Amino acid sequence: MSNRNEATHIIYIPGFGDTYDGFRRTALRWWRYRNITVSMVSLDWQFGTFRQKMAAIDAAIDAVKDKKIVLVGESAGGGMAVYTYAHRPKDIARVVTICGKNTKPETVGRHYLEYSPAFRDLMSGLNGALQRLTDRQRRNIVSLYPFFDSVVPVHDTMVPGCQRVRLWTVGHLFTIFLALTFFSPFVVRAVRKR
Repeated sequence: MSNRNEATHIIYIPGFGDTYDGFRRTALRWWRYRNITVSMVSLDWQFGTFRQKMAAIDAAIDAVKDKKIVLVGESAGGGMAVYTYAHRPKDIARVVTICGKNTKPETVGRHYLEYSPAFRDLMSGLNGALQRLTDRQRRNIVSLYPFFDSVVPVHDTMVPGCQRVRLWTVGHLFTIFLALTFFSPFVVRAVRKR
Protein backbone atom coordinates (compact mmCIF):
# COMPACT_ATOMS: atom_id res chain seq x y z
CA MET A 1 0.00 0.00 0.00
CA SER A 2 1.35 3.42 -0.94
CA ASN A 3 1.97 5.94 1.82
CA ARG A 4 0.22 9.24 1.06
CA ASN A 5 2.91 11.06 3.07
CA GLU A 6 5.67 9.65 0.86
CA ALA A 7 7.47 12.34 -1.13
CA THR A 8 6.50 11.89 -4.78
CA HIS A 9 7.89 13.65 -7.81
CA ILE A 10 5.93 13.76 -11.06
CA ILE A 11 7.93 14.16 -14.26
CA TYR A 12 5.56 15.38 -16.96
CA ILE A 13 6.46 14.41 -20.54
CA PRO A 14 4.49 16.42 -23.12
CA GLY A 15 3.46 15.37 -26.58
CA PHE A 16 3.66 17.44 -29.75
CA GLY A 17 2.68 21.09 -29.64
CA ASP A 18 5.71 22.72 -28.05
CA THR A 19 3.98 26.11 -28.32
CA TYR A 20 1.72 24.92 -25.47
CA ASP A 21 4.62 24.38 -23.04
CA GLY A 22 3.95 27.70 -21.29
CA PHE A 23 0.35 26.67 -20.67
CA ARG A 24 1.47 23.21 -19.52
CA ARG A 25 3.93 24.68 -17.01
CA THR A 26 1.29 27.03 -15.64
CA ALA A 27 -1.26 24.23 -15.29
CA LEU A 28 1.25 21.91 -13.63
CA ARG A 29 1.77 24.44 -10.81
CA TRP A 30 -1.66 23.38 -9.57
CA TRP A 31 -0.54 19.73 -9.38
CA ARG A 32 1.68 20.43 -6.35
CA TYR A 33 -0.42 18.79 -3.72
CA ARG A 34 0.89 17.75 -0.29
CA ASN A 35 4.18 15.86 -0.66
CA ILE A 36 4.06 16.09 -4.48
CA THR A 37 6.48 18.06 -6.60
CA VAL A 38 6.30 18.36 -10.38
CA SER A 39 8.70 19.09 -13.19
CA MET A 40 8.27 19.01 -16.95
CA VAL A 41 10.79 17.88 -19.54
CA SER A 42 10.29 19.96 -22.69
CA LEU A 43 11.09 17.74 -25.64
CA ASP A 44 10.70 20.05 -28.63
CA TRP A 45 9.70 17.03 -30.70
CA GLN A 46 10.42 18.54 -34.09
CA PHE A 47 14.12 19.05 -33.39
CA GLY A 48 16.89 16.94 -31.90
CA THR A 49 17.45 13.22 -31.68
CA PHE A 50 15.73 10.50 -29.73
CA ARG A 51 18.91 10.04 -27.67
CA GLN A 52 18.90 13.73 -26.73
CA LYS A 53 15.31 13.45 -25.54
CA MET A 54 16.07 10.30 -23.53
CA ALA A 55 19.09 12.05 -22.00
CA ALA A 56 16.86 14.94 -20.87
CA ILE A 57 14.39 12.52 -19.24
CA ASP A 58 17.22 10.51 -17.66
CA ALA A 59 18.66 13.73 -16.18
CA ALA A 60 15.25 14.66 -14.74
CA ILE A 61 14.97 11.20 -13.13
CA ASP A 62 18.50 11.29 -11.75
CA ALA A 63 17.86 14.71 -10.19
CA VAL A 64 15.06 13.36 -7.95
CA LYS A 65 16.09 9.77 -7.23
CA ASP A 66 15.52 10.34 -3.50
CA LYS A 67 11.75 10.53 -4.15
CA LYS A 68 9.11 8.19 -5.52
CA ILE A 69 9.14 9.01 -9.25
CA VAL A 70 6.04 8.90 -11.41
CA LEU A 71 6.15 9.64 -15.13
CA VAL A 72 3.06 11.29 -16.61
CA GLY A 73 3.07 11.39 -20.40
CA GLU A 74 0.56 12.88 -22.79
CA SER A 75 0.08 11.67 -26.38
CA ALA A 76 3.57 11.04 -27.86
CA GLY A 77 4.93 11.64 -24.35
CA GLY A 78 2.91 8.64 -23.18
CA GLY A 79 4.89 6.35 -25.45
CA MET A 80 8.10 8.00 -24.23
CA ALA A 81 7.06 7.42 -20.59
CA VAL A 82 6.32 3.73 -21.27
CA TYR A 83 9.63 3.34 -23.14
CA THR A 84 11.54 4.99 -20.30
CA TYR A 85 9.85 2.80 -17.70
CA ALA A 86 10.77 -0.35 -19.64
CA HIS A 87 14.42 0.73 -19.53
CA ARG A 88 14.50 2.08 -15.95
CA PRO A 89 11.85 0.14 -13.99
CA LYS A 90 13.78 0.25 -10.71
CA ASP A 91 13.83 4.06 -10.73
CA ILE A 92 10.17 4.63 -11.61
CA ALA A 93 7.24 3.72 -9.37
CA ARG A 94 4.40 4.32 -11.80
CA VAL A 95 3.50 5.61 -15.25
CA VAL A 96 0.31 7.51 -16.06
CA THR A 97 -0.48 8.28 -19.68
CA ILE A 98 -3.08 10.72 -20.98
CA CYS A 99 -4.23 9.86 -24.52
CA GLY A 100 -0.84 8.17 -24.86
CA LYS A 101 0.42 6.60 -28.07
CA ASN A 102 1.56 3.58 -26.05
CA THR A 103 1.14 0.69 -28.50
CA LYS A 104 0.75 -0.12 -32.20
CA PRO A 105 3.58 2.00 -33.62
CA GLU A 106 2.76 0.60 -37.06
CA THR A 107 -0.46 2.67 -37.14
CA VAL A 108 1.28 6.06 -36.86
CA GLY A 109 0.64 8.36 -39.81
CA ARG A 110 3.61 9.19 -42.04
CA HIS A 111 3.27 12.96 -41.40
CA TYR A 112 3.96 12.44 -37.66
CA LEU A 113 7.06 10.38 -38.43
CA GLU A 114 8.31 13.02 -40.89
CA TYR A 115 7.57 15.83 -38.43
CA SER A 116 9.70 14.25 -35.73
CA PRO A 117 12.56 11.84 -36.45
CA ALA A 118 12.86 11.35 -32.67
CA PHE A 119 9.24 10.21 -32.52
CA ARG A 120 9.93 7.89 -35.45
CA ASP A 121 12.83 6.36 -33.51
CA LEU A 122 10.66 6.04 -30.39
CA MET A 123 8.00 4.20 -32.35
CA SER A 124 10.57 1.87 -33.92
CA GLY A 125 11.74 0.82 -30.44
CA LEU A 126 8.37 0.76 -28.70
CA ASN A 127 7.42 -2.87 -29.37
CA GLY A 128 10.77 -4.06 -27.99
CA ALA A 129 10.25 -1.92 -24.88
CA LEU A 130 6.77 -3.33 -24.36
CA GLN A 131 8.14 -6.87 -24.51
CA ARG A 132 10.57 -6.05 -21.69
CA LEU A 133 7.76 -5.19 -19.28
CA THR A 134 6.73 -7.87 -16.80
CA ASP A 135 3.07 -8.42 -15.86
CA ARG A 136 3.72 -6.67 -12.55
CA GLN A 137 5.31 -3.68 -14.27
CA ARG A 138 2.38 -3.44 -16.68
CA ARG A 139 0.05 -3.11 -13.69
CA ASN A 140 2.02 0.00 -12.66
CA ILE A 141 0.93 1.73 -15.87
CA VAL A 142 -2.34 3.67 -15.84
CA SER A 143 -3.89 4.63 -19.16
CA LEU A 144 -6.29 7.58 -19.00
CA TYR A 145 -8.31 7.79 -22.18
CA PRO A 146 -11.47 9.44 -23.56
CA PHE A 147 -14.54 7.82 -25.08
CA PHE A 148 -13.25 8.73 -28.54
CA ASP A 149 -9.97 10.13 -29.83
CA SER A 150 -9.38 10.69 -33.56
CA VAL A 151 -5.66 11.42 -33.07
CA VAL A 152 -4.64 8.45 -30.88
CA PRO A 153 -7.29 5.72 -31.10
CA VAL A 154 -8.34 4.48 -27.67
CA HIS A 155 -7.06 0.93 -28.28
CA ASP A 156 -3.58 2.38 -29.01
CA THR A 157 -3.39 3.74 -25.44
CA MET A 158 -3.79 0.29 -23.86
CA VAL A 159 -0.61 -1.47 -22.80
CA PRO A 160 -1.76 -5.08 -22.24
CA GLY A 161 -2.24 -5.62 -18.51
CA CYS A 162 -2.25 -1.92 -17.61
CA GLN A 163 -4.86 -0.20 -15.47
CA ARG A 164 -7.45 1.49 -17.65
CA VAL A 165 -9.41 4.59 -16.69
CA ARG A 166 -11.91 6.15 -19.07
CA LEU A 167 -12.39 9.89 -18.71
CA TRP A 168 -15.78 11.42 -19.44
CA THR A 169 -14.48 13.30 -22.45
CA VAL A 170 -14.29 13.16 -26.24
CA GLY A 171 -11.30 14.29 -28.29
CA HIS A 172 -7.54 14.41 -27.97
CA LEU A 173 -6.59 18.01 -27.16
CA PHE A 174 -9.74 18.59 -25.10
CA THR A 175 -9.01 15.55 -22.92
CA ILE A 176 -5.39 16.60 -22.39
CA PHE A 177 -6.52 20.15 -21.54
CA LEU A 178 -9.00 18.84 -18.96
CA ALA A 179 -6.42 16.44 -17.49
CA LEU A 180 -4.02 19.35 -17.01
CA THR A 181 -6.67 21.60 -15.45
CA PHE A 182 -10.05 20.57 -14.08
CA PHE A 183 -9.27 16.84 -13.91
CA SER A 184 -5.85 17.34 -12.32
CA PRO A 185 -6.99 16.05 -8.88
CA PHE A 186 -8.16 12.90 -10.65
CA VAL A 187 -4.79 12.49 -12.38
CA VAL A 188 -2.95 13.02 -9.08
CA ARG A 189 -5.13 10.30 -7.49
CA ALA A 190 -4.00 7.97 -10.28
CA VAL A 191 -0.42 8.92 -9.46
CA ARG A 192 -0.90 8.12 -5.76
CA LYS A 193 -3.02 5.01 -6.17
CA ARG A 194 -1.38 1.72 -5.42
